[in-house]
Amino acid sequence: MGSFGTLAHALVAGVAGSSDSMTISEILGLFNIFVGLMLVAALLSYVGGLITWWVLLGLVGRTQGLHIMEWGVVILFVLVVLLAIDQFFLSHPAVATTLVAAVVIIFFVYMIVSVIGSGGGEAGHEE
Repeated sequence: MGSFGTLAHALVAGVAGSSDSMTISEILGLFNIFVGLMLVAALLSYVGGLITWWVLLGLVGRTQGLHIMEWGVVILFVLVVLLAIDQFFLSHPAVATTLVAAVVIIFFVYMIVSVIGSGGGEAGHEE
């Protein structure tokens, strides 16, 4: 079973209260593996853009190399932020659980309000 199947099994088992469910630390460990792979991809794309910039002497080639390097830097920045969030969740599991619960509650309240708001506007339009 792949990592997605393991993660799905952990979430289902965690809801069911099974004793063999994965902990938050194990789930974040899988996330660290994913981030590590993306970090390698970002570094390779940056180096590829740098090589493209050096090798292609024309204006179009240099612009393409700079564009590839810009995306590599953006991906690296996003990955550093994700790793910081990951480390925060590992260090403070109670606060992380509270934050995740607050985000889920806010999302559901927003969805309920948007459904109620859009449902009332459509009921008045009868032709």
